[in-house]
Amino acid sequence: MGRLDRYVFLQLMGPFAFFVLVFTGIIWLSQSLRVIETVVNNGQSAMVFLEFTALLLPRVMTVVLPVSAFAATLYAVNRLYADSELAVMFAAGRSGLSLLRPIAAFSVTLTCLLLVITVLVVPNTQRLMRDRISEVRGDVAAAFLREGTFMTPTRNVTVFVRDIGDEGTLNGVFIHDTREEEEQTATYTAERAVVLSDAGATRLVMFDGTAQIIRPDQPDALSILRFDQFAYDLSQIGGKTAERLRKPSELFIDELLSIDAAEAERRFRPLGEFRAEAHEALSAPLYAIALPFLAVAVIVSTGFRRQGTVWRVVVAVGAGAVLRVIGLGLKSATAGEAVLWPTMYLPPLIGVAIAVALLSSHGLAPRRPKMGMARVEGPGLSPRPGPPPGGRVA
Repeated sequence: MGRLDRYVFLQLMGPFAFFVLVFTGIIWLSQSLRVIETVVNNGQSAMVFLEFTALLLPRVMTVVLPVSAFAATLYAVNRLYADSELAVMFAAGRSGLSLLRPIAAFSVTLTCLLLVITVLVVPNTQRLMRDRISEVRGDVAAAFLREGTFMTPTRNVTVFVRDIGDEGTLNGVFIHDTREEEEQTATYTAERAVVLSDAGATRLVMFDGTAQIIRPDQPDALSILRFDQFAYDLSQIGGKTAERLRKPSELFIDELLSIDAAEAERRFRPLGEFRAEAHEALSAPLYAIALPFLAVAVIVSTGFRRQGTVWRVVVAVGAGAVLRVIGLGLKSATAGEAVLWPTMYLPPLIGVAIAVALLSSHGLAPRRPKMGMARVEGPGLSPRPGPPPGGRVA
């Protein structure tokens, strides 16, 4: 890489780092809002929330890095254009295609990084996050450690705790259980209770309370049982994470491609979802090449004009957005029909081809004036030869 290529390459680094920070903050925050409900409803701590948001980061980066590369290229090339640095480069003999060399080095490096993230890192983090979410949802004991709030740790079970004592004792416990509505509806109240875990079983031991039971065969009869001590099984409320079927985003490429129609039906998903997820992991990094190339082509392919570059930036942003939307649309189409997976590679490849064609078909260097005989009109004056190319006039 020559000195000029290194200069253009370094011009990309600052804007790229800036846009990565900005877009990561925006998208990461929006994605984190999805896990807040799970964390809050299950009474988890802030550390669990931070753990979930950290596991979301690789997935966020698959979106952020190509967009940041596009924005950084657009900004850097537009600044080189506005400062007339591109004019100097082209006047010195550089072409539009030669300008792609540092852009290509930057884009290819980013594409390799994205491939590692999409193929290896994202399935691991998605798998770990889903397992942790299942564990949190199954950790109903944590839901009982919130006071003054009606909670629903699982469907058809409502829990209320008036306050929590210094030693973890729950005071003023109320539980309304309608999971076995066909057999009975039970309401438990107790002055105090404690949560005990032993050998994988979690129980809520209540003291000095009552159990009110209504059976469907006796709707007008209310059975009231007073107890000094009663153990309520919490283990059956939590779900079992071992039997959970993994989503396509949690599977590696070889697992996604090895699934056949029968296995997809067993997982209650169409085969196209697995194929679409696999080829999205392979085709999405290509946008880190297509989008920066497209930005360069739109900015410099129409030559130098006095009108400014605002409209070119708008056109470049629109073209990049259309390219990515088409890619997402083809992913959705592949999810419905697995045989369409080759079309997912077309948008980034077409974007690269259009960029190269635009830069190849336009003369970007300013035209040099033709040197020849200078004709001077006037009485008694004859044409005088002009200075030879590269010569001097004494």
